[in-house]
Amino acid sequence: MIILFYIFLLVLVFIGVWLLYKIIKWVFIKKVRVVRMLLLLTSIGIAFTVYQLFFVKMEFIQSKIYPDLYLIRNPVKDKDSLNKSIKDKVIQLSNNQFKSKDIPREIQSYTLRFYEYNKGDWGEYGTPYFIEHKEKPEGMFPELLEYYPEFLLARFSVQNCEKDTSSYYGKLEYYTDARIIKTDTLFNFCKK
Repeated sequence: MIILFYIFLLVLVFIGVWLLYKIIKWVFIKKVRVVRMLLLLTSIGIAFTVYQLFFVKMEFIQSKIYPDLYLIRNPVKDKDSLNKSIKDKVIQLSNNQFKSKDIPREIQSYTLRFYEYNKGDWGEYGTPYFIEHKEKPEGMFPELLEYYPEFLLARFSVQNCEKDTSSYYGKLEYYTDARIIKTDTLFNFCKK
């Protein structure tokens, strides 16, 4: 069955290359067609660039199952801008939670995780799976968030201070390829 699938894909690639060859051959017969094709390709390139710059916006999608999980769709390419957006979102989300120095009871469990919105290889699963589904550790195709470490962008956690366990601080860690690249302390109520 898999062999038939690969043969079918190979035939499709062959037909696509053959059609592309015929179109290019037809275009290069006359100069007018070449000029029109270049204008068409330039227009498409400009339209795509304008669309990406002005109409595709980065958005934070909160998981319906895991309230601490946020997926970032269409993240900006610049890491500094992306990290600033994540930091602003964390500040916005934690402002209501930590307005005073009083330590909340659920301090150890307060975390926020930010992953890139990225579909799997075949358009199924991937990180969007966790918007509406719980992790599935068993079965033929287990699906766990830890299977996508390369899409982890940041993790925010609130931790108790070393010397004074009644105080706490908020730590935001930024990741690239599953490695911590930068750490920010967003608020610190620890005694010095």
